Amino acid sequence: MACQIVNLPSGVDFPFAHRQRVRFGETDLQAVVYYANYLVFAEVGRIAFLRSLGIVYERDLVAQGLDFTIGEARLRYHAPLRFDDEYDIKVRVGDIRHSSWTFEYAIDRADGTHCVDASTIQVMLDRKSGRATRIPEALRKTLERAKEA
Repeated sequence: MACQIVNLPSGVDFPFAHRQRVRFGETDLQAVVYYANYLVFAEVGRIAFLRSLGIVYERDLVAQGLDFTIGEARLRYHAPLRFDDEYDIKVRVGDIRHSSWTFEYAIDRADGTHCVDASTIQVMLDRKSGRATRIPEALRKTLERAKEA
């Protein structure tokens, strides 16, 4: 279930973008975003993207006895983000498997500078057992439509 990212194309290849601004607390002593915060940025983009697809976490997952966890996360850094930079978290759907799917991200400064490629593999879980389970058909269809967009 490996996901290799070398250089993800940016721009029109990502159907969704969520604009943010770097906060002081997200930076290190050099006023550069601390490397692990890019995973938080991916989470912000992931949740905003799911919301834009009409997926409501409580209704569509928790109320159905489901959840998902991150089985893998990858980052590749190209250029820094600094305090007060505006940036876009671009998100798209990658591979969809039986019980997991990939989100791919491009994090770009508002001036167009490509900063980070990222990917996460979400693994669908049964909340009661905590074990991996198949992606429900409605969610699968939503992800497949988003992938084709």
